[in-house]
Amino acid sequence: MPRVSRALASVVLAVLCACSGERTGLSPGDKAPDIKGTDSSGAQVSLRQVQGRAILVNFWATWCAPCMAELPALQALYSQLKDQGFTVVGVAVDDAPDGVKRAQETFGLTYPIIIDSDSQSKRRFEVKGLPESFVLNGEQLVQVVLDPDGKSGPVTRIIGPREWGQSWAAQVLSSVGASRP
Repeated sequence: MPRVSRALASVVLAVLCACSGERTGLSPGDKAPDIKGTDSSGAQVSLRQVQGRAILVNFWATWCAPCMAELPALQALYSQLKDQGFTVVGVAVDDAPDGVKRAQETFGLTYPIIIDSDSQSKRRFEVKGLPESFVLNGEQLVQVVLDPDGKSGPVTRIIGPREWGQSWAAQVLSSVGASRP
């Protein structure tokens, strides 16, 4: 029994140490940091420009093969839900405008894309991997959603590619509301 008690004490101590530090990351209900940058034409854009719509914020890069493979599904999701108060905002990190523009043309992307050339937004969202997505409601508050992978349960960040064009992804994301007028 003493071994179990020591092991349990070690776990409790580790949890207490982890919780005693400064909180990191985004929690459910937090206001999402604004994302500012340019689009592929060089115009200044911001996440706040889509205030009032539920948003899937997707961090990606042209050099990331899983990110590129996910783009058609994101476009399908955007096309399916854009008239229901939902949008996708892509955040291209560590990319040049010409590479992003080529990706937009190659995959026919029509949803807004912000180029985060200085990785400021990536740091503010504490992105852990690419692709990585967050769901925000109409007030741009971070939401807990069922992970569209169908296996992981409720999450605030979705790390890795998903089949966004599938009906279950649309069902999960359409439950997140736009802001009320």
